[in-house]
Amino acid sequence: MTAKANEVTNWWKCWPSLYDAEMAAFSAHGAAATVLNDQNDMLILDVEWPLEDRTVNLKVGFSPLHPFFPPTVTAPDINLARHRNPFDGGLCLLVPGAGHWNSKQRVAELIHEQLVKIFDVNRLREEEKWDEAAAVEEQAPDPLANYYFNEAEDHSTVYFARPAVPAQSCGPAEFFINPRAANGSTSAFEAMLRRTKPASGHWLAPLFEPKGWAGNWKQSEGRWVRLKQPMPKDAAGLLAAAEAVIAQQVTANKLLRPLQERGNRDLRITVIIFDDEIAYGPDGTGDGWLFLVERWQGKGAKGHSVALVRSYEVSEEIFARLPVAAALRNKKVLLIGAGAVGSFVAAELVRAGIGELTIVDPDRVEPGNSVRWLLGRIAWGLPKVLALSNFLMTNYPFARVVAWGTRLGEGTTDVDVARSVSPTPVSELRRLIDEADLVVDASASIDCQAAMAHECRRIGTPLVVGYATEGLHGGVVVRLRPGAPACWVCLNEHWSDGGIKVPPRDPSATVIPIGCNSPTFTGGSFDLQEVSMEVVRSAIGLLAPDEYDAGDWDWSALALVRDGRRTLPQWDCGTLAPHPKCSGCGSK
Repeated sequence: MTAKANEVTNWWKCWPSLYDAEMAAFSAHGAAATVLNDQNDMLILDVEWPLEDRTVNLKVGFSPLHPFFPPTVTAPDINLARHRNPFDGGLCLLVPGAGHWNSKQRVAELIHEQLVKIFDVNRLREEEKWDEAAAVEEQAPDPLANYYFNEAEDHSTVYFARPAVPAQSCGPAEFFINPRAANGSTSAFEAMLRRTKPASGHWLAPLFEPKGWAGNWKQSEGRWVRLKQPMPKDAAGLLAAAEAVIAQQVTANKLLRPLQERGNRDLRITVIIFDDEIAYGPDGTGDGWLFLVERWQGKGAKGHSVALVRSYEVSEEIFARLPVAAALRNKKVLLIGAGAVGSFVAAELVRAGIGELTIVDPDRVEPGNSVRWLLGRIAWGLPKVLALSNFLMTNYPFARVVAWGTRLGEGTTDVDVARSVSPTPVSELRRLIDEADLVVDASASIDCQAAMAHECRRIGTPLVVGYATEGLHGGVVVRLRPGAPACWVCLNEHWSDGGIKVPPRDPSATVIPIGCNSPTFTGGSFDLQEVSMEVVRSAIGLLAPDEYDAGDWDWSALALVRDGRRTLPQWDCGTLAPHPKCSGCGSK
């Protein structure tokens, strides 16, 4: 390590004047502060903080990178319904991650400003003065369930969609469980809660049945229990409270006895339902959800364990961070080419919320592709379309991804093969183009680009073409709209006669990798993705122009190199006019 890296690491020793200022600030507010710990870069103070009618005990933990990061302040002896972690007593003095911390402010000043607000907000909420409380605090719910997640095990997850719950205290629950371990062990798993049910009778609430979720999902019977607050803070305590409710209900309804029985299972999930804050305001109380998993290994109590499992609500709300997704959910895209540009285009379109994506590419993934392809070793040797479709539908199950591993435009001299083809290549391609709301050509093939431009213009489907130039000195993204006055031929003629400047390229960077009989060019995905991302933006703009501005250009050219040196990505763009040499557009 360098001499600088070996210097003193304690901030209070590096900046003794800052330490003196921090301690003086506590004294200025009448607070008695004593050092509890000054080891391992962690300074912790025990503070007796004066209020109007009493003194409260605070623990103040300075960041080891003080003053750049805010402190941690806990109030172990105060019971507050809001802005205090019910598990460790941590006070929410600042909105996490909002950039509200001022590194020039002394910690005692922060406490002085915010502690009074915390007490005021809790009082206003108790008095149901919500308008006044909203003027002081962030208007967002603070669910108790979120605090339990910190106690959950690391490798298991439950998904649910807030199903209807019977007006009872407990009942059976249906799950599907998918082991995450390669050997099928449920030491780590993902589960989906299909529904909660009453002890008897018909229950017409809809099932949670997401389509296309890959995995070895198997049905499992669990149970649900409604608990009242305050609740235990640990998994064992929650399970004991749930068992007590079930035992009480069994005395009145013997049909609930199976909820107490383990049977021959080695895993059981118990749903804990309770009143929680799920929305801000006076009407924000609803069902909170916690999930416990019990596991049994062998016989006896020693082989029994219980843990909290982290859970996530899964619905169309998954796209809440991307408003444009709502306009893309029913859209279909045909992607030609799943290589260094197309694989990333495929992933981003699916993440953006595209309803259906059909990928066309004849090639397989090779180890050498990994430096600029979406997937690594897990895909080596697989057809690109198969590897991509499996990966995308496994990880983004709201999209439908169709793999078509054909080589467009390939002919044959085998008469028997030619006569047996059905449907014909052209009719099948035209069907896909006609059914798509947009076509993306990321093939980097001049032949394919010309053919797709012709067919899309003929059928009336918008086309986005994107590719990188040789040596990754630049790239091109072209948008051809139906009914536009100019076409792909016009653009190429403009390039040919200099009417539109050709983006930079380096023909000397073309190589033929060992074991490959097709030339390619050098470069990495960190440059190629400049093209991929503009292809995606252009596609989304054409598919949902009311939600995402498409812009008014037809062609765009990327430059990553200027005068032989790397430059920040620079895009030129413009509209496309008919070219006189184009037989289809030039005479109009």
